[in-house]
Amino acid sequence: MIKTKSIYDPAEESDGERILVSRFWPRGISKERLSISQWIRYLAPSKTLVQDWKAGGMTWAEYESRYSEEMTAYQEDIETLAKMSDSKTITLLCYESEGDPHCHRHLLKRMIEKKSV
Repeated sequence: MIKTKSIYDPAEESDGERILVSRFWPRGISKERLSISQWIRYLAPSKTLVQDWKAGGMTWAEYESRYSEEMTAYQEDIETLAKMSDSKTITLLCYESEGDPHCHRHLLKRMIEKKSV
């Protein structure tokens, strides 16, 4: 099972393996509070992609396409997460609130689910 959460949401036992998929460490949050098992920076969008999105110069569909292109280099890692999610719960963490559909962790979740058995 794959879940997604904001880094600001409290850790719960049901989260299983908590994996930070952000390029930068969250300011003001200790490792203990975040309670992660892994930090996989390169599964976050590039700095350029985030800047372009935040500048309002693209649609979400364009963002999704560019993020997917960036992730082609990491298919092996995505497959590893898919195998992991077949046997236990993993929770992908990023900054955006869980209610915001415009976060790469939701896209990454779908990529992982496509690779899952």
